[in-house]
Amino acid sequence: MTGAVLPPPDPETWRGRADWFARAVAANAGPAAPEFDERTERLLGEIESAFCAGAWAACVMLAYALAEHAMRKRDASDPEFDLLRERRNALAHGDAGALPSDAELEDQAQAAIRTALRAMAVAAWR
Repeated sequence: MTGAVLPPPDPETWRGRADWFARAVAANAGPAAPEFDERTERLLGEIESAFCAGAWAACVMLAYALAEHAMRKRDASDPEFDLLRERRNALAHGDAGALPSDAELEDQAQAAIRTALRAMAVAAWR
Protein backbone atom coordinates (compact mmCIF):
# COMPACT_ATOMS: atom_id res chain seq x y z
CA MET A 1 0.00 0.00 0.00
CA THR A 2 1.37 3.38 -0.97
CA GLY A 3 0.72 6.36 1.28
CA ALA A 4 -0.41 9.69 -0.06
CA VAL A 5 2.45 12.09 -0.64
CA LEU A 6 1.64 15.63 0.31
CA PRO A 7 3.24 18.43 -1.66
CA PRO A 8 5.68 20.60 0.29
CA PRO A 9 4.34 23.90 1.57
CA ASP A 10 5.02 27.01 -0.43
CA PRO A 11 8.33 28.76 0.36
CA GLU A 12 6.61 31.57 2.30
CA THR A 13 4.86 29.09 4.60
CA TRP A 14 8.11 27.17 5.06
CA ARG A 15 9.98 30.37 5.98
CA GLY A 16 7.24 31.43 8.38
CA ARG A 17 7.37 28.07 10.13
CA ALA A 18 11.18 28.16 10.23
CA ASP A 19 11.12 31.65 11.78
CA TRP A 20 8.57 30.55 14.39
CA PHE A 21 10.61 27.44 15.17
CA ALA A 22 13.80 29.47 15.66
CA ARG A 23 11.97 31.88 18.01
CA ALA A 24 10.50 28.96 19.99
CA VAL A 25 13.92 27.31 20.37
CA ALA A 26 15.42 30.60 21.53
CA ALA A 27 12.58 31.24 23.98
CA ASN A 28 12.93 27.78 25.50
CA ALA A 29 16.73 27.88 25.65
CA GLY A 30 16.93 30.50 28.36
CA PRO A 31 19.83 32.85 28.98
CA ALA A 32 22.43 30.14 29.70
CA ALA A 33 21.50 27.43 27.22
CA PRO A 34 23.73 24.36 27.37
CA GLU A 35 25.66 23.17 24.35
CA PHE A 36 23.88 20.34 22.52
CA ASP A 37 25.62 17.09 21.75
CA GLU A 38 25.66 15.84 18.16
CA ARG A 39 22.64 13.54 18.65
CA THR A 40 20.54 16.37 20.07
CA GLU A 41 21.57 18.76 17.29
CA ARG A 42 20.61 16.21 14.64
CA LEU A 43 17.24 15.43 16.23
CA LEU A 44 16.49 19.13 16.63
CA GLY A 45 17.30 19.61 12.94
CA GLU A 46 14.98 16.73 12.03
CA ILE A 47 12.19 18.23 14.15
CA GLU A 48 12.67 21.60 12.45
CA SER A 49 12.49 20.02 8.99
CA ALA A 50 9.36 18.05 9.91
CA PHE A 51 7.79 21.17 11.44
CA CYS A 52 8.52 23.31 8.39
CA ALA A 53 7.10 20.58 6.13
CA GLY A 54 3.95 20.34 8.23
CA ALA A 55 4.62 16.72 9.25
CA TRP A 56 2.96 17.18 12.62
CA ALA A 57 2.88 13.55 13.75
CA ALA A 58 6.57 13.23 12.92
CA CYS A 59 7.25 16.30 15.07
CA VAL A 60 5.59 14.62 18.05
CA MET A 61 7.54 11.39 17.53
CA LEU A 62 10.87 13.20 17.16
CA ALA A 63 10.19 15.52 20.09
CA TYR A 64 9.46 12.49 22.25
CA ALA A 65 12.75 10.86 21.21
CA LEU A 66 14.60 14.03 22.12
CA ALA A 67 12.78 14.57 25.41
CA GLU A 68 13.00 10.93 26.47
CA HIS A 69 16.77 11.07 26.29
CA ALA A 70 16.83 14.17 28.51
CA MET A 71 14.28 12.74 30.95
CA ARG A 72 16.35 9.59 31.50
CA LYS A 73 19.06 11.84 32.97
CA ARG A 74 16.62 13.43 35.44
CA ASP A 75 15.18 11.80 38.48
CA ALA A 76 11.93 13.76 38.61
CA SER A 77 8.53 13.60 36.99
CA ASP A 78 7.55 16.28 34.49
CA PRO A 79 3.87 16.86 33.56
CA GLU A 80 4.80 18.30 30.15
CA PHE A 81 6.85 15.18 29.35
CA ASP A 82 3.96 12.98 30.51
CA LEU A 83 1.63 14.85 28.14
CA LEU A 84 4.11 14.44 25.28
CA ARG A 85 4.36 10.70 26.03
CA GLU A 86 0.56 10.41 25.94
CA ARG A 87 0.43 12.14 22.56
CA ARG A 88 3.26 10.02 21.18
CA ASN A 89 1.61 6.82 22.42
CA ALA A 90 -1.73 7.81 20.89
CA LEU A 91 -0.05 8.36 17.53
CA ALA A 92 2.26 5.35 17.68
CA HIS A 93 -0.35 2.88 18.87
CA GLY A 94 -3.31 4.18 16.90
CA ASP A 95 -5.47 5.26 19.82
CA ALA A 96 -7.04 8.22 18.05
CA GLY A 97 -9.62 8.55 20.81
CA ALA A 98 -6.79 9.51 23.17
CA LEU A 99 -5.81 12.50 21.07
CA PRO A 100 -6.94 15.84 22.48
CA SER A 101 -9.66 17.82 20.75
CA ASP A 102 -8.82 20.98 18.83
CA ALA A 103 -10.14 23.05 21.76
CA GLU A 104 -7.90 21.16 24.20
CA LEU A 105 -4.91 21.64 21.89
CA GLU A 106 -5.65 25.38 21.70
CA ASP A 107 -5.79 25.59 25.51
CA GLN A 108 -2.50 23.68 25.77
CA ALA A 109 -0.88 25.92 23.16
CA GLN A 110 -1.96 29.03 25.07
CA ALA A 111 -0.53 27.55 28.28
CA ALA A 112 2.75 26.78 26.51
CA ILE A 113 2.95 30.36 25.23
CA ARG A 114 2.35 31.71 28.74
CA THR A 115 5.09 29.42 30.08
CA ALA A 116 7.54 30.63 27.42
CA LEU A 117 6.70 34.27 28.10
CA ARG A 118 7.14 33.74 31.85
CA ALA A 119 10.58 32.19 31.19
CA MET A 120 11.51 35.17 29.03
CA ALA A 121 10.41 37.56 31.79
CA VAL A 122 12.50 35.70 34.37
CA ALA A 123 15.50 35.75 32.01
CA ALA A 124 15.09 39.51 31.52
CA TRP A 125 15.58 40.05 35.26
CA ARG A 126 18.75 37.98 35.53
